[in-house]
Amino acid sequence: MLKCPHMGTPDNTRFLLQVVRALIGSTGLRDFARGLDRALASRFRCDAAGLYLYSQATDMFSPVSDILVDPTSVGYHIGQLPSAGTMKEAAVRAGTALLCDDLRASSWTEGALVSKAGYPSSVVMAPLVLDTGVGEAKARRTIAIMLMATKSRPAFTEDDRVLMDALAAHIAPVLQTVLASEERDALMAIATRVVVGTVTVESLMPALDDVIQKVIPHDSTCLARFTIGPEGPWFEPIHFGGEVFDFAPLRRYPFERMAPAEVLATGRPVLITGHGHERFPEAPYFESLGLFSAILCPLRVSGTPYGFLAIGSHRRNAFSERDRVLAEQISHHLSQALSNILAYEEIRRLKDQLERENVYLKEEIGSSLDFKELVGDSPALQKTLKAIEQVAATGTTVLVMGETGTGKELVARAIHQFSLRKDKPLIKVNCAALPPSLIESELFGHEKGAFSGATARRIGRFELADQGTIFLDEVGEIPLDIQVKLLRVLEMQELERVGGSQTLTLNVRVIAATNTDLEQAVKAGTFRADLYYRLKVFPIHVPPLRERREGIPTLARYFVKKYAARHGKKITRIGSAAMQALTTYAWPGNVRELEHVIERAVILTQGPVLNLHLDELNGEIADAQGPGASAAQQTLAEVERAHILEVLTQTNGVVAGKHGAAARLHMKRSTLQHRMKKLGIARPPGL
Repeated sequence: MLKCPHMGTPDNTRFLLQVVRALIGSTGLRDFARGLDRALASRFRCDAAGLYLYSQATDMFSPVSDILVDPTSVGYHIGQLPSAGTMKEAAVRAGTALLCDDLRASSWTEGALVSKAGYPSSVVMAPLVLDTGVGEAKARRTIAIMLMATKSRPAFTEDDRVLMDALAAHIAPVLQTVLASEERDALMAIATRVVVGTVTVESLMPALDDVIQKVIPHDSTCLARFTIGPEGPWFEPIHFGGEVFDFAPLRRYPFERMAPAEVLATGRPVLITGHGHERFPEAPYFESLGLFSAILCPLRVSGTPYGFLAIGSHRRNAFSERDRVLAEQISHHLSQALSNILAYEEIRRLKDQLERENVYLKEEIGSSLDFKELVGDSPALQKTLKAIEQVAATGTTVLVMGETGTGKELVARAIHQFSLRKDKPLIKVNCAALPPSLIESELFGHEKGAFSGATARRIGRFELADQGTIFLDEVGEIPLDIQVKLLRVLEMQELERVGGSQTLTLNVRVIAATNTDLEQAVKAGTFRADLYYRLKVFPIHVPPLRERREGIPTLARYFVKKYAARHGKKITRIGSAAMQALTTYAWPGNVRELEHVIERAVILTQGPVLNLHLDELNGEIADAQGPGASAAQQTLAEVERAHILEVLTQTNGVVAGKHGAAARLHMKRSTLQHRMKKLGIARPPGL
């Protein structure tokens, strides 16, 4: 049986017992407040009843009851007042219930608002006090204030005040238990909802907003992460709940004086009640948006500051010390969840990257060229090889210039192979082969939903090349709008995926190649000058094949050996006429054209000597006699015709036999006769 030291009547005792029993079953703080309001209204016939939580550390009262948070109520405006000079403060100081017959005539600050409402008010306020500690450590701590009021006066008696005091003493432990139970349930709900693999950083807060709203009523939330930029530390939003705020105007305030900076520096929560927080320069901006109270709690990932959780309200005094402590506990759970999510995403990212690299490398193995193809002993090529050797280990951006087919990709591969990044991937991008609408996504990646058809996040080529090398072939084909973003990656080593807001820091070496004159493109306005000079840190010119004819025999023999092995042929040499034709041809397609000609010849050859059909080149013979020679040019077919005629003259027109022209040319008799007919050779002149 409950014992009341002041009111021993059976009726009062029964009332106290009924209220305690009813409140013990409360599902949370708001349910407790509504049950208390109903009990007071039923017993005392009052017009209004309410409950405030009291924060001893900040000497602040946070409204809980519906009538105190309803903007249309006088109680709402009373709840917005600073604590100093209020009847609530006086009740806490007195440690007992206070009775006021006419609040309007009192000196307490609530009186002015009551007078403005146009009616007198009788009020009883009682502090809910807990006894803590034992012996010398025994202390009393106020955790809440309850009140009842009527429009008429005088409405309450001294007996009513004493009964309110007794009720406060009996329900204070109940409130403490309800608060603890609500906090425990909220934290358990958060723990069960945050399951690794089912939530992302972006979806974390939407999964928890309703839980937080239940225990800490609010109007907005923001999950933000700290960033480091050119101007120093800052923060960026990951998720807004409720209302969305523009952070851009905050840039005018010095970061080191703002509330997030205090969270970052101290690692402790910041409670902003709407009164006495002028030290934060951004406070007027948020108040202009109707946000008067806030809690900022630090978030740490693997022991390192990551960001903060911000909870905001349109009301002043909206959050209590209990809310701050609870928000801090929630932030601890969020920090652990973020650590797990980020670790899981990193594992998944590395797994995806390995899978992409495997796919990419398998494709490359099937299509890549051998480094040994970068062969030759001409001075022009040796100069190129020397440049590769000089720049490979430096990590410097390289611009490879040369005509189509000269081996620019081989140069890029050689630079990567002899660099410190050789154990990391070399990612190749043919910029000319990508549609303008897709090149940004291909290079920088995109987030899910960034555009129509973006059904999943895609890792871009730059991200795939992190710690390695990216080869941008035909870089001159990149559109101007993408060139701006490429320049940022080169200068800052950072990018944002299409449709994303997170800045990704990279470590990528860039090798670019072009077969066009970028200087002319800059003058024509189709290529940015700043990007051109940023790419041209170390230019390498790959000479065309016609400028390194000395190396053609070596290349030709290499290709014969390569394709003979591939096609199961045994070809030991190239005829002198064929070699002469190869070294004098202009080769507009450069090494690539030479390779294709040799491969075709290997396929057609039946014997040990390469059967090169010279008329199939349909090119021009360059003057091999030097600058002083005649400028007249012949087709390769004409060279072949002249050579056959010369051999026929040497054999006195004999085609067949051991000493005939066919044997000397390493051809079958029928093949030579066919070639003679095709070239219009009836018989050698003079025979």
